Amino acid sequence: MSRLAGKTAIVTGAARGTGAVIAQMFRDEGAVVVATDIADGEGIVKLDVTSEAHWDEVVSGMDQLDVLVNNAAILHLGAIERTPADVYRQVLEVNLVGPFLGLRSVVGPMRAAGGGSIVNISSIDGLIGMNGISAYGASKFGLGGLMRCAALELGRSGIRVNNVCPAGGNPAMYAQWFDQMMSFMDQTAAYSDNRGIPGEVPLECIAAAALFLASDEASHITGVDLPVDGGAAAGVVIEGINSLE
Repeated sequence: MSRLAGKTAIVTGAARGTGAVIAQMFRDEGAVVVATDIADGEGIVKLDVTSEAHWDEVVSGMDQLDVLVNNAAILHLGAIERTPADVYRQVLEVNLVGPFLGLRSVVGPMRAAGGGSIVNISSIDGLIGMNGISAYGASKFGLGGLMRCAALELGRSGIRVNNVCPAGGNPAMYAQWFDQMMSFMDQTAAYSDNRGIPGEVPLECIAAAALFLASDEASHITGVDLPVDGGAAAGVVIEGINSLE
């Protein structure tokens, strides 16, 4: 396959999970991928997305840049009164300031090249609210605002900016709370089972949406939140209602 042939892409948070799947799918479709992460790993370029210096170093070392996928993110689960202010700030720094710094750093090279595509991996939590995710939800709703403003600002330079909004991702993000969540697992199961298409969204489906937005197939798509959520944003299913006459 060659949907990204001739393109060079940066993917953040690419050491594992969604980012790793995106990076591999982009390679399979012909792209040269600069896989970055704060964690060390084979084939990984070190990048702290909250560091302007790191971004400048990565981007300045590239001869070509066509696609940026802002995927790196962190999660905090907990009620508002149990969310420390420093944790709230850290989530915003990684999930919102990080994509801003990345977007800002690639504008010059993309504009000089005549265009490009910026894909932010947001979340269903950037489209609908839920309790216990005040920091994460705020960061993803903020990413929606950043995306829309950037799409309008950069569109006439040939730079498209869009969000992928999955209902799912790397389970490692919530691993530290898993034992506590076991006490209400029926409720967490219902969260995904009551969608139009039940269950967690496979990482490959998230990556495929990013691939589409990065490709020339989406050449006139900008300023869009693309839900990959099995219909979660549409509402919930109550099976019994289908039996009514």
